[in-house]
Amino acid sequence: MPANFLDLHIVDHCQLACRHCYLNKGNTSMPLEMVREVSINFLQADLPLPQSTIILSGGEPLLHPQFGEVCSIVRGLNGYVALSSNGILVPQYIGLFRRNDGIQISIDGDNRVHDFIRGEGSYEKAVRALRLLDENNIRHSISFTANKQNLKCIDHIIDLCIETGSYLLNFNLYHPIRENGLDPLSYSDWLSERQRVKERVEQKGVLCPMTCLEKGCIAGILGLSVLPDGTYWDCSRNQRVLGRFPQKIDDVLLRDAIGRERCRNQFETCCRRLKYE
Repeated sequence: MPANFLDLHIVDHCQLACRHCYLNKGNTSMPLEMVREVSINFLQADLPLPQSTIILSGGEPLLHPQFGEVCSIVRGLNGYVALSSNGILVPQYIGLFRRNDGIQISIDGDNRVHDFIRGEGSYEKAVRALRLLDENNIRHSISFTANKQNLKCIDHIIDLCIETGSYLLNFNLYHPIRENGLDPLSYSDWLSERQRVKERVEQKGVLCPMTCLEKGCIAGILGLSVLPDGTYWDCSRNQRVLGRFPQKIDDVLLRDAIGRERCRNQFETCCRRLKYE
Protein backbone atom coordinates (compact mmCIF):
# COMPACT_ATOMS: atom_id res chain seq x y z
CA MET A 1 0.00 0.00 0.00
CA PRO A 2 1.38 3.48 -0.86
CA ALA A 3 2.46 5.46 2.18
CA ASN A 4 3.95 8.75 3.23
CA PHE A 5 7.65 8.21 3.86
CA LEU A 6 10.45 9.45 6.08
CA ASP A 7 13.84 8.23 4.86
CA LEU A 8 16.13 8.55 7.89
CA HIS A 9 19.80 8.38 6.94
CA ILE A 10 20.95 7.53 10.44
CA VAL A 11 24.60 7.23 9.31
CA ASP A 12 26.54 8.45 6.28
CA HIS A 13 29.16 5.67 6.23
CA CYS A 14 29.30 2.07 5.02
CA GLN A 15 31.66 -0.93 4.89
CA LEU A 16 31.34 -1.14 1.09
CA ALA A 17 32.20 1.15 -1.82
CA CYS A 18 29.37 0.39 -4.25
CA ARG A 19 29.95 1.69 -7.75
CA HIS A 20 26.45 3.13 -8.06
CA CYS A 21 26.18 4.79 -4.64
CA TYR A 22 24.83 8.35 -4.90
CA LEU A 23 25.90 9.50 -1.43
CA ASN A 24 29.15 11.02 -0.20
CA LYS A 25 30.68 9.08 2.68
CA GLY A 26 31.35 10.73 6.02
CA ASN A 27 31.60 9.65 9.65
CA THR A 28 28.42 11.13 11.13
CA SER A 29 25.71 9.27 13.04
CA MET A 30 22.29 10.81 13.73
CA PRO A 31 21.83 11.59 17.45
CA LEU A 32 19.06 9.62 19.17
CA GLU A 33 17.20 12.79 20.10
CA MET A 34 17.10 13.82 16.44
CA VAL A 35 15.83 10.36 15.46
CA ARG A 36 13.01 10.75 17.99
CA GLU A 37 12.10 14.37 17.27
CA VAL A 38 12.17 14.09 13.47
CA SER A 39 10.08 10.91 13.59
CA ILE A 40 7.45 12.50 15.84
CA ASN A 41 7.46 15.61 13.65
CA PHE A 42 6.87 13.47 10.55
CA LEU A 43 4.07 11.38 12.09
CA GLN A 44 2.29 14.56 13.19
CA ALA A 45 2.66 16.31 9.80
CA ASP A 46 -0.29 16.99 7.51
CA LEU A 47 0.55 14.49 4.75
CA PRO A 48 -1.56 13.34 1.77
CA LEU A 49 -1.95 9.60 2.53
CA PRO A 50 -3.46 7.84 5.56
CA GLN A 51 -0.50 5.48 6.06
CA SER A 52 3.06 6.54 6.95
CA THR A 53 6.34 4.65 7.21
CA ILE A 54 9.76 5.44 8.64
CA ILE A 55 12.68 3.87 6.75
CA LEU A 56 16.14 3.54 8.30
CA SER A 57 18.90 3.91 5.73
CA GLY A 58 22.42 5.23 5.37
CA GLY A 59 25.15 4.58 4.52
CA GLU A 60 24.65 1.25 6.21
CA PRO A 61 22.13 1.81 9.06
CA LEU A 62 23.33 -1.15 11.11
CA LEU A 63 26.62 0.72 11.64
CA HIS A 64 24.89 3.25 13.91
CA PRO A 65 26.63 2.92 17.31
CA GLN A 66 23.24 2.90 19.07
CA PHE A 67 21.31 0.92 16.49
CA GLY A 68 19.32 -1.01 19.12
CA GLU A 69 18.10 2.24 20.67
CA VAL A 70 17.20 3.62 17.22
CA CYS A 71 15.06 0.51 16.60
CA SER A 72 13.32 0.92 19.95
CA ILE A 73 12.46 4.56 19.20
CA VAL A 74 11.10 3.85 15.72
CA ARG A 75 9.20 0.72 16.73
CA GLY A 76 7.66 2.57 19.64
CA LEU A 77 6.44 5.36 17.38
CA ASN A 78 5.58 3.50 14.17
CA GLY A 79 4.90 -0.06 15.34
CA TYR A 80 7.64 -1.73 13.30
CA VAL A 81 11.14 -1.21 11.88
CA ALA A 82 11.78 -0.84 8.14
CA LEU A 83 15.32 -0.57 6.85
CA SER A 84 17.54 -0.97 3.80
CA SER A 85 20.81 -2.84 4.36
CA ASN A 86 23.70 -4.51 2.57
CA GLY A 87 23.13 -7.47 4.90
CA ILE A 88 26.63 -7.76 6.34
CA LEU A 89 25.66 -7.09 9.96
CA VAL A 90 22.24 -8.76 9.91
CA PRO A 91 23.54 -11.86 11.78
CA GLN A 92 24.79 -9.61 14.59
CA TYR A 93 21.41 -7.88 14.99
CA ILE A 94 18.98 -10.67 14.07
CA GLY A 95 17.69 -10.75 17.66
CA LEU A 96 16.47 -7.14 17.38
CA PHE A 97 14.11 -7.77 14.49
CA ARG A 98 10.45 -8.82 14.73
CA ARG A 99 8.19 -10.73 12.37
CA ASN A 100 6.33 -7.63 11.21
CA ASP A 101 9.47 -5.59 10.49
CA GLY A 102 10.56 -4.98 6.90
CA ILE A 103 14.24 -5.68 6.17
CA GLN A 104 15.36 -4.95 2.63
CA ILE A 105 18.64 -6.45 1.40
CA SER A 106 20.38 -5.13 -1.71
CA ILE A 107 21.39 -7.79 -4.27
CA ASP A 108 22.67 -6.58 -7.63
CA GLY A 109 23.43 -9.77 -9.52
CA ASP A 110 24.90 -13.21 -9.15
CA ASN A 111 28.04 -13.77 -7.09
CA ARG A 112 30.45 -12.40 -9.70
CA VAL A 113 28.44 -9.36 -10.81
CA HIS A 114 27.26 -8.37 -7.33
CA ASP A 115 30.84 -8.48 -6.02
CA PHE A 116 32.01 -6.43 -9.03
CA ILE A 117 29.48 -3.72 -8.12
CA ARG A 118 29.64 -3.86 -4.31
CA GLY A 119 32.93 -5.48 -3.31
CA GLU A 120 34.49 -8.92 -2.98
CA GLY A 121 32.68 -11.27 -0.62
CA SER A 122 29.61 -9.06 -0.27
CA TYR A 123 27.29 -11.38 -2.23
CA GLU A 124 27.69 -14.35 0.13
CA LYS A 125 27.06 -12.12 3.16
CA ALA A 126 23.94 -10.61 1.60
CA VAL A 127 22.49 -14.03 0.72
CA ARG A 128 23.35 -15.30 4.19
CA ALA A 129 21.33 -12.40 5.62
CA LEU A 130 18.32 -13.30 3.45
CA ARG A 131 18.44 -16.95 4.54
CA LEU A 132 18.76 -15.97 8.20
CA LEU A 133 15.80 -13.60 7.99
CA ASP A 134 13.77 -16.35 6.33
CA GLU A 135 14.74 -18.91 9.00
CA ASN A 136 13.59 -16.47 11.70
CA ASN A 137 10.29 -15.63 9.94
CA ILE A 138 11.18 -11.95 9.66
CA ARG A 139 9.54 -10.14 6.75
CA HIS A 140 12.21 -9.31 4.18
CA SER A 141 12.67 -8.17 0.60
CA ILE A 142 15.28 -7.73 -2.12
CA SER A 143 16.29 -4.50 -3.83
CA PHE A 144 17.83 -4.86 -7.30
CA THR A 145 19.20 -1.91 -9.29
CA ALA A 146 19.27 -2.75 -12.99
CA ASN A 147 22.04 -1.69 -15.38
CA LYS A 148 23.55 -3.14 -18.55
CA GLN A 149 26.15 -5.10 -16.57
CA ASN A 150 23.66 -7.03 -14.42
CA LEU A 151 20.63 -7.29 -16.72
CA LYS A 152 21.46 -10.92 -17.52
CA CYS A 153 21.24 -11.72 -13.78
CA ILE A 154 17.56 -10.85 -13.42
CA ASP A 155 16.35 -14.45 -13.58
CA HIS A 156 18.87 -15.30 -10.85
CA ILE A 157 17.44 -12.51 -8.69
CA ILE A 158 13.88 -13.73 -9.24
CA ASP A 159 14.89 -17.28 -8.27
CA LEU A 160 16.66 -15.91 -5.19
CA CYS A 161 13.51 -14.06 -4.12
CA ILE A 162 11.51 -17.28 -4.29
CA GLU A 163 14.22 -19.44 -2.71
CA THR A 164 14.77 -17.13 0.29
CA GLY A 165 11.10 -16.37 0.95
CA SER A 166 11.36 -12.68 0.07
CA TYR A 167 7.89 -11.17 -0.04
CA LEU A 168 8.80 -8.28 -2.36
CA LEU A 169 11.26 -7.32 -5.11
CA ASN A 170 12.08 -3.65 -5.61
CA PHE A 171 13.17 -3.48 -9.24
CA ASN A 172 15.07 -0.20 -9.58
CA LEU A 173 16.91 1.54 -12.41
CA TYR A 174 20.51 2.67 -12.09
CA HIS A 175 20.86 6.46 -12.35
CA PRO A 176 24.27 7.48 -13.75
CA ILE A 177 26.17 9.78 -11.41
CA ARG A 178 29.86 9.34 -12.27
CA GLU A 179 32.26 7.18 -14.29
CA ASN A 180 32.19 3.88 -12.41
CA GLY A 181 32.25 1.00 -14.89
CA LEU A 182 28.45 0.75 -15.04
CA ASP A 183 26.27 1.56 -18.04
CA PRO A 184 22.66 2.67 -17.57
CA LEU A 185 19.69 1.14 -19.31
CA SER A 186 17.33 3.42 -21.17
CA TYR A 187 14.02 4.10 -19.45
CA SER A 188 12.05 2.22 -22.13
CA ASP A 189 14.31 -0.86 -21.92
CA TRP A 190 13.97 -0.91 -18.13
CA LEU A 191 10.20 -0.51 -18.35
CA SER A 192 9.76 -3.47 -20.70
CA GLU A 193 12.06 -5.64 -18.57
CA ARG A 194 10.24 -4.60 -15.42
CA GLN A 195 6.94 -5.77 -16.87
CA ARG A 196 8.40 -9.22 -17.55
CA VAL A 197 9.86 -9.39 -14.04
CA LYS A 198 6.60 -8.25 -12.44
CA GLU A 199 4.57 -10.91 -14.26
CA ARG A 200 6.94 -13.71 -13.29
CA VAL A 201 7.43 -12.86 -9.61
CA GLU A 202 3.78 -12.11 -8.97
CA GLN A 203 2.87 -15.57 -10.30
CA LYS A 204 4.98 -16.85 -7.39
CA GLY A 205 3.34 -14.57 -4.83
CA VAL A 206 6.18 -12.03 -4.70
CA LEU A 207 5.19 -8.36 -4.95
CA CYS A 208 6.90 -6.03 -7.43
CA PRO A 209 5.57 -2.55 -6.61
CA MET A 210 5.34 0.41 -8.95
CA THR A 211 8.15 2.92 -8.58
CA CYS A 212 8.31 6.70 -8.91
CA LEU A 213 9.84 6.11 -12.36
CA GLU A 214 6.38 5.08 -13.53
CA LYS A 215 3.95 7.04 -11.38
CA GLY A 216 5.86 10.32 -11.12
CA CYS A 217 8.15 11.88 -8.55
CA ILE A 218 6.74 12.01 -5.02
CA ALA A 219 9.85 13.57 -3.42
CA GLY A 220 8.96 16.40 -1.09
CA ILE A 221 5.26 15.59 -1.52
CA LEU A 222 4.67 12.31 0.31
CA GLY A 223 7.78 12.71 2.41
CA LEU A 224 11.48 13.49 2.49
CA SER A 225 14.96 12.30 3.45
CA VAL A 226 16.87 13.47 6.51
CA LEU A 227 20.67 13.28 6.70
CA PRO A 228 22.60 12.56 9.91
CA ASP A 229 23.46 16.26 10.27
CA GLY A 230 19.78 17.23 10.07
CA THR A 231 19.66 18.39 6.43
CA TYR A 232 16.28 17.80 4.77
CA TRP A 233 16.38 16.56 1.15
CA ASP A 234 13.33 16.02 -1.05
CA CYS A 235 14.82 12.55 -1.73
CA SER A 236 18.17 10.83 -1.61
CA ARG A 237 18.66 10.85 -5.37
CA ASN A 238 17.45 14.31 -6.32
CA GLN A 239 19.05 15.88 -3.23
CA ARG A 240 17.19 19.19 -3.31
CA VAL A 241 17.65 20.84 0.09
CA LEU A 242 14.27 21.70 1.64
CA GLY A 243 15.37 22.76 5.09
CA ARG A 244 17.13 21.60 8.22
CA PHE A 245 16.28 20.13 11.61
CA PRO A 246 14.59 21.36 13.83
CA GLN A 247 12.35 22.96 11.17
CA LYS A 248 8.87 21.45 11.08
CA ILE A 249 8.38 19.00 8.22
CA ASP A 250 4.99 20.62 7.57
CA ASP A 251 6.81 23.87 6.78
CA VAL A 252 9.22 22.45 4.16
CA LEU A 253 7.06 20.08 2.10
CA LEU A 254 6.20 21.13 -1.46
CA ARG A 255 2.70 22.36 -0.65
CA ASP A 256 1.99 23.63 -4.17
CA ALA A 257 2.36 20.12 -5.59
CA ILE A 258 0.35 18.65 -2.72
CA GLY A 259 -2.43 21.16 -3.33
CA ARG A 260 -2.58 20.28 -7.02
CA GLU A 261 -2.62 16.55 -6.10
CA ARG A 262 -0.02 15.95 -8.77
CA CYS A 263 3.35 14.23 -8.78
CA ARG A 264 6.42 16.06 -10.01
CA ASN A 265 7.84 15.19 -13.45
CA GLN A 266 10.45 12.53 -12.68
CA PHE A 267 12.47 13.51 -15.77
CA GLU A 268 12.98 16.94 -14.25
CA THR A 269 14.14 15.59 -10.88
CA CYS A 270 16.17 12.44 -10.14
CA CYS A 271 15.60 10.91 -13.61
CA ARG A 272 16.95 13.90 -15.50
CA ARG A 273 20.14 12.05 -16.48
CA LEU A 274 18.30 9.07 -17.96
CA LYS A 275 17.81 8.44 -21.66
CA TYR A 276 14.22 7.62 -22.58
CA GLU A 277 15.14 5.23 -25.40
